[in-house]
Amino acid sequence: MTLRSTLTAVLASAALAVTTVSVGAAPAHAVGESSATTTTAYAGDNCIDHPVNYSVNLPADAKDWWLEIKPLYPNGAEGISHYVGTLKGSPMTGTVLMQICGGVEPLGTWTLQPILKSWRDAAGTGYYDEIPGTPSTFQVVGVAKTALSLKAKKKGRTVKATAKLIAKTGSSSYPVTEQKVAFQKKVGKKWKTIKTATTSSTGKARAKFKVKGKTSIRARFAGAGAVIVGGSGQAIPAATSKTVRVR
Repeated sequence: MTLRSTLTAVLASAALAVTTVSVGAAPAHAVGESSATTTTAYAGDNCIDHPVNYSVNLPADAKDWWLEIKPLYPNGAEGISHYVGTLKGSPMTGTVLMQICGGVEPLGTWTLQPILKSWRDAAGTGYYDEIPGTPSTFQVVGVAKTALSLKAKKKGRTVKATAKLIAKTGSSSYPVTEQKVAFQKKVGKKWKTIKTATTSSTGKARAKFKVKGKTSIRARFAGAGAVIVGGSGQAIPAATSKTVRVR
């Protein structure tokens, strides 16, 4: 075999070895990896217990483990940490309640930072170097309050009515969009819906209907579980406008 052919064979073998290594699959989740996530918290001025979902990736037969879930305020200051682990009988994937006090703690974008503090494997070997997990963010906002106003004009038997639906969180107000508003008239002692309309991008719902003689009307919003206002999900309670009497 010539020097040239020998060199070619060596290079081919090296290329094959590199190719074999490159196709090896990386582990999907590293041991000790953890996460903590949650949804928007509607704290208002109250203290609430807010659910946080967590997960830590450890061997199923691990003897002990201890996970810290550290909240960070919008300014970077640390809140009160919550802990899960074998000492509390916690599963490796579960939910813990985190107390948030809107009257004391700041509103805005919070960060959750999970940290695996320590763990022991099935053989009893302990691992005490902290392993930071994947951080996540969520919103802490004031509970939304709603205000529904109504204006109406009558010409002949035709009434033109405009209702405006506003959500308030703290000192900020936002129009509530794409929600149904019912226009009602009073019949005896009861209120009867005569027309429904959907709020626009400005929070206004308009309707045209006919009535006989002097009539009391109002607008009614039944509420919605989650409406996007001000950039974060808000629970919007029901609202009723003041009564307007058209002649």
